[in-house]
Amino acid sequence: MKRSTLLPLLLLSLTVACSRRLDSTALGLQYEPPSGMALRTEEPGPSAVAHFNGGLELRSVEGKPPALDAPPEEVLRAAGVPVPGNRVNATQGTLPAGPVARYEFQKGTSRTLVYFLPRPERSVLVLYTAPERDYGPGSSRVELSLSTLKPTR
Repeated sequence: MKRSTLLPLLLLSLTVACSRRLDSTALGLQYEPPSGMALRTEEPGPSAVAHFNGGLELRSVEGKPPALDAPPEEVLRAAGVPVPGNRVNATQGTLPAGPVARYEFQKGTSRTLVYFLPRPERSVLVLYTAPERDYGPGSSRVELSLSTLKPTR
C-alpha cells in the first residue's frame, strides 16, 4: 500500500479506537461518558447496567417508573438499588433527554450523585459515587456529560 493510502486508514482507526461513546441496545441509549470513565462492563438485565471506571454507572429499568416527584428512596428501591446513604439534596430539572430528578447522598466520606430519567415504559438512572475529595470535580464532569445522554427507545 502507498503511504498516501495508509495515513487516512490510520487516522480513521485511531478515531474509532478513541471513541468513548456508548451505543447500547440493552440500555436503550447512547451516551458519551467523561474522559477517564471508560466502559468496563455491560450487563443485559432484566435491569441493564453499564459500569464505567471512576464510579459511574448507568441503569435502564424496565416497567412503569415512579413519578418524577417520588421520594428518592422509592425511586432507588424500584430500580433495585440500595439507598447509598443519607439524602443531602433532591431537586428536579430538565436535560435534553427530558425531565429529571437529581439526588445527592452521603455516607461516611463517600458521596453519590443520582439522576433519575423516567420514560414511558422504563426509567434510566445515572449514578456516580466517589470519595468526598474526588466528588466535586467528578460530579461536575458527569453532569456536563449528561447532555450526551440520548434514549433510543
